[in-house]
Amino acid sequence: MNATIENENNIDIDDYFLLAIRNWNDQTEDYTAIGDSATSIKYFDNYVDAELAFQNGAVSLFPELKGKDIKLELIHVRYGVNRLVLSRIVF
Repeated sequence: MNATIENENNIDIDDYFLLAIRNWNDQTEDYTAIGDSATSIKYFDNYVDAELAFQNGAVSLFPELKGKDIKLELIHVRYGVNRLVLSRIVF
């Protein structure tokens, strides 16, 4: 049996997608640190669900960020290697 991500059911730790979201600040230089405490993360076990949440701006997943300028990234994690799939700023 494969291990799963803590607090997320049925997510294979060797192959998953994550949606990273944070407040947009044009003065911040590093927006790639997903381990930052200011970053909210949602995990997905398949691309279709992750991409749909990304295209919808993730507002339903992170209601506390509604109405704010946010940076949104869709990342594929395979065997511990992060690969940026999609990225955008939502105003």
